[in-house]
Amino acid sequence: MDLADFSIAALNSLSVEGSGLARRAIVPPAAQGEGFDEAYDRTTLWYDALAQDGRVLLICPKLLNLRTLINDGNLKLDGVPSPIRRVRHFRRHDIVELKAAHPPARIETSAGRWTGGSGVSPDQTALFAGLNASLHISRNNRLDWIADWARFHIGEHGLQAMLIMDNGSDAYPPEAILEALIPTGLQRAVVLKVPQSYGPVRTKAGGGGAKFLQPAMLNLARLRFLARARAVLNADLDELVWSAGGSIFDAAVDSPLGLVPFAGEWRQPGPEAEPPWCHAQHDHTRPGARPCPPKYCLRPGGWLGRGGWDVHRPEMPLSALWPRRRDFGYWHCRAITTNWKSYNRLSFRKAGSLDPVTRAKLDARLPCA
Repeated sequence: MDLADFSIAALNSLSVEGSGLARRAIVPPAAQGEGFDEAYDRTTLWYDALAQDGRVLLICPKLLNLRTLINDGNLKLDGVPSPIRRVRHFRRHDIVELKAAHPPARIETSAGRWTGGSGVSPDQTALFAGLNASLHISRNNRLDWIADWARFHIGEHGLQAMLIMDNGSDAYPPEAILEALIPTGLQRAVVLKVPQSYGPVRTKAGGGGAKFLQPAMLNLARLRFLARARAVLNADLDELVWSAGGSIFDAAVDSPLGLVPFAGEWRQPGPEAEPPWCHAQHDHTRPGARPCPPKYCLRPGGWLGRGGWDVHRPEMPLSALWPRRRDFGYWHCRAITTNWKSYNRLSFRKAGSLDPVTRAKLDARLPCA
């Protein structure tokens, strides 16, 4: 596909496979659910290496015992040892910063007889500069779901661009996502190929801290693609963000700290709706359901947008205290799922009532369904 505004990007990653090293598990055995060993990422050293502003950034899962591979003199840029400026430790990912007089072509590290390396990705923030953008991690989501999500948010908020991090979909190639998005009215879309393991699904006994990929990808998106965006909406493809009046992107731009957090609640198809499910069928409440965790829109250049981004709030001290807006929220669409988690979201045993506000909004934004 030769469309400058609709493109595919790749990571420059490094795995320690073959080195004899492996990331230790940080979840106690009693809290490791079924399939933990297969899903836990023991071998990725860095997801991407990024050249930017006289430095190289390594966006990594939690380094843990693999930190021994990240040392002054051990890391080489185009064969020359490079000093480490700093290592920033976040809750579920780490970022290593190296000095670089010019953008290198390759970065390497070694352990004993093993040497591993990768290419270095370019700064691509110009792609999203000045645009209202959203970011998502997706695997095998139906293409019509992705397109409908775009259409809803273009109409509701003035969405202009989407960054979709495709986590190894095998139902279609990355080009198919772009082909689905071109007719929606978006100005720009980038699909970033992310083949690494998402991580183990959280069990009741714990284990969520072992999912490194999503927070690391949010911050890779921030650094490599979205730092110059006008505002960025962090919401999943099964979450429709509504407004009682005005664009959430405008609200983030106008916010003193550049952050608009908002709450969510479940919606599901009515009892007479038939599959295949789509967003526009989700007009009924789910009785007894707890409120969904908050999501947010932010201004990347704002005070709370410059630190680490996480799934439900920026990883900054004040973000948890910043009040949620009541004029924005999201509907968590229960049947927009491939059912990849361990519980069945496609069971609608609890019948809720039709919500006329949701129905009216869906009729206005997704009239084709």
